[in-house]
Amino acid sequence: MNLQPSDQIIEPTEGSEPGSDDFDGWFGRGLKFAQLGFPDRAIESFEQAQVIRPDDATIQFNLGTAHLSLGNFVQAVVNLDRAIKLDPSSADAYGNRAVAHAGLGEEDRARRDVETAVSLGAPPEGIESVLAYVRERVNPTQD
Repeated sequence: MNLQPSDQIIEPTEGSEPGSDDFDGWFGRGLKFAQLGFPDRAIESFEQAQVIRPDDATIQFNLGTAHLSLGNFVQAVVNLDRAIKLDPSSADAYGNRAVAHAGLGEEDRARRDVETAVSLGAPPEGIESVLAYVRERVNPTQD
């Protein structure tokens, strides 16, 4: 469930919004907010970038991932579907979509996405541990 690309943490400065047509500025701002643990604010910035480049696979992936981190599983699937359509070789997009499907109780779809993600190089242990966590949070066992 990694946001891409991100090798450094830089705090966004309040009041320093990019221009309305500055894709890189909005995208970078979204990554910064995501890295700092503010997925809701990351979504706002990613959505501004999406207005500029709606057919960018990376922005769709990051929007889906940010929604996933908030438990917005339906919207996560929408954005991750778009990311996969634009870049069908993204193991991370399939892995994250599997998590969203599991969060929605769509186990067959989750299983198919896990299989595809693993075939594209995703580590099965990592996906399975996230799936187990989400399943437990969404549908905790009754003791």
